[in-house]
Amino acid sequence: MGNSSPPSYPSKPKMLESLFSEAYKSAKQGLCGDRILAEKSKVEERLEICSGCEKYNVEATRCTVCGCFMLVKANIETSECPDGKW
Repeated sequence: MGNSSPPSYPSKPKMLESLFSEAYKSAKQGLCGDRILAEKSKVEERLEICSGCEKYNVEATRCTVCGCFMLVKANIETSECPDGKW
């Protein structure tokens, strides 16, 4: 058994900035009449990419780059991977 440290995430202000940016993009998308939620196949593809990423915390279902809960973020049409993987 190794002595591993818990994963680190961005600072709270940085995570809030990311959250507000995502919310703004989604609201703008909705106001334009465009799709807000991603299609199921797209969500599944995104989560599959995340699950194979070394920066994904499987236990917490969070990305250590942006700090987002990927089960939520993957469902938002306008969301993007902070590493450009999707």
